[in-house]
Amino acid sequence: MNTPSPPFLTMTSSQLTRKTLKTCIRHFTWSWHTVVMGTGGVAGLISRFHFGQDSEAIKYLTLLFFFLNLVFFVAICSATVARYWMFPELWDAMLQHPTQSLFIGAFPMGAATLINTALTINQTYHFSGPGFVYALWVFWWLDCAVSLLTAVGMILVMVTKQKHSLGQITTLWLLPVVTLIVASSTGGLLASALMHHHPTYATLTTAVSFMLLLIGLSLAGMIVTVYLMRLVLYGLDTSLILSTFIILGPLGQGGFSFLVNGQNAARIALPAALSPAAIETATFCCAYALWSMALMWLSIGLCSVGSVLRRQSIPFSVAHWGTIFPNALVALLTVELGVVLESRTLDYLGAILSGELRLMFSMLLFLVWLANGVVTQCWFFMLWCYVFARTIPAVWNTSVFNSPCASKLDEQPLMPLEHSNV
Repeated sequence: MNTPSPPFLTMTSSQLTRKTLKTCIRHFTWSWHTVVMGTGGVAGLISRFHFGQDSEAIKYLTLLFFFLNLVFFVAICSATVARYWMFPELWDAMLQHPTQSLFIGAFPMGAATLINTALTINQTYHFSGPGFVYALWVFWWLDCAVSLLTAVGMILVMVTKQKHSLGQITTLWLLPVVTLIVASSTGGLLASALMHHHPTYATLTTAVSFMLLLIGLSLAGMIVTVYLMRLVLYGLDTSLILSTFIILGPLGQGGFSFLVNGQNAARIALPAALSPAAIETATFCCAYALWSMALMWLSIGLCSVGSVLRRQSIPFSVAHWGTIFPNALVALLTVELGVVLESRTLDYLGAILSGELRLMFSMLLFLVWLANGVVTQCWFFMLWCYVFARTIPAVWNTSVFNSPCASKLDEQPLMPLEHSNV
């Protein structure tokens, strides 16, 4: 009658036992790069926010988040390199894992957010000169190469090294292909800055950005379609419920990329058959369509989380960081649409969407209905503080360091002994 007690007590004691630094490095996963993505998303939205944009507070907040994100990026990359340097056997085990391997895409996306914020510091706050823009342009080409390698490579890995079924499909499949869309939007921002210094480079960057955007959106559209079928047939996956918001990533970032690159294409010398006005109109229509779909999936995500919360709680994990970035992209697209349409209403809606993230993570979804005022960028700062504050104790007690790949390898030496006893 008391047989269930020992496993429960063992689990509790193991959770309370702090891991050593070496063990933490062994269990350090690629999902930690979503911390860089989330922090970079906050910095990007603050720097482009259209309420009090010229204030010193916005400037200092942008600089604060940029340098803090740079520290996160260096620290997380160092821990990742140390992991595979000390435990090279984990590389192949990670690639064979159907979900952990997909988080590799978070690395180039996090790096792209650093390029975006650095470009804002150069263009808006007049840090350095054209040479800094060219340096960022070189880093962008490197990020594009890594994004292409990640997208194509992970698709091949999923086909050759992993086993999947329709019931196991998650939105995590989007992570490798969204890297192309994120790189395209970064290229659009760089092309706009290069337009004043080197129009040829700007033209090349715009062309490559459109190519990456179309490839990424095509792959993302296929995955979202299959994921919708999986939802209808199998229902919600409560263990990965927060990953529902990842769909907002390609939609929000894709729409933003269409707007930025469309504006750049209209300023480039094109053949007579290509009208600048027609290009801007087409890209705006694409962005508006993606924004509309993003609002629909945002509603589905909020309702899905609400239905799960009625039955159980959602424990804190690194997955909370992974939902900040895609939601920030929807808010960013909303604000950008407000600029294009010169619509004050969309500016307010973009502010409300920014504040909605904090409400979602505090698990008080009914407050979304009450958020009828203008929520400034301080709400985003409070959201980041909330997730960051939840992360600190989890890092301190080392409970957040848990890699399924490493755990599986740790159990493998016991297998021959168990078989020999049978």
